[in-house]
Amino acid sequence: MGNTTLIARLVDCWNTGKLEAVDEVLSPNFIRHEADIEGTTSGRDEYKQSVSRYRNSLSDFHTEAIDPIEQGDKIAYRFRTTGRHNNAPVVFEGVNIVRIEGGKVVEDWVFFDVTGLQQKLARLRAA
Repeated sequence: MGNTTLIARLVDCWNTGKLEAVDEVLSPNFIRHEADIEGTTSGRDEYKQSVSRYRNSLSDFHTEAIDPIEQGDKIAYRFRTTGRHNNAPVVFEGVNIVRIEGGKVVEDWVFFDVTGLQQKLARLRAA
């Protein structure tokens, strides 16, 4: 499976909520580093929980990988995520850098304005 195919499979997991493919795509020792969030996500189960949290926060959840750039064991891409919270539209964008080893995603770094997203969701809940 090529690197861009791995990314496409992960994006599909996020969009459909069908998390079975996570076990095929992520290494058991997967680590996610997220800007603005202390700590990391470790392993497939925590990754699945993260996907579910985002999907449960936004109805009509949809994300897409844009302009993937591959170099060596890494692939980087912009992402754009849309959805609705309390029936109001929500959009956020960021960058993900993924490291692949042995045909599996072993590590990624996610950069987006987490604090801004949390503040927007809080405002929408209060409205």
